[in-house]
Amino acid sequence: MPYNALGGGRSSWGSVVANETEKLLNHIVRHYLVRQDSLEIERDATASDEAVAIAEDQERMARFEEARAEALSSAFREGLLRADAARRAGGSAISLDDRKPEENQQADALVTFLVRSKLATSTARETDTQHYTYIVSIDWEALNRVAREAKTSLSKILGHSG
Repeated sequence: MPYNALGGGRSSWGSVVANETEKLLNHIVRHYLVRQDSLEIERDATASDEAVAIAEDQERMARFEEARAEALSSAFREGLLRADAARRAGGSAISLDDRKPEENQQADALVTFLVRSKLATSTARETDTQHYTYIVSIDWEALNRVAREAKTSLSKILGHSG
């Protein structure tokens, strides 16, 4: 999946960080979300559904998840950075307000890739009619394990040395 989350003209370091983020997202998509989606498609299929149609639905869903990862890659990293800063300050969760476009995208990315994969938890509280604040808590130990599985470095993604 050729992600270009940060656009052209990136610095070398920006490219490294984007590549590491993309590796992690690709791994989460392939090993968690696509598997979940495929099982759901199989579970929802009827006996009369043809295997080819089921496989086509699974492939279509995989492409959808890949495109979503590409679109949310930058917001995903920004959400991780925000959560890491909160963790370093002694917090265990971050609050993201859907009335703020940047925070709304970060909430979408973290919930889509981490909460669905059971690498984070979230709750929501209504702030205004049809508007919410999402409280997201990342399981850093599990995310580090998944990053190692993906052969990437969470430290690089977060801009830490080592």
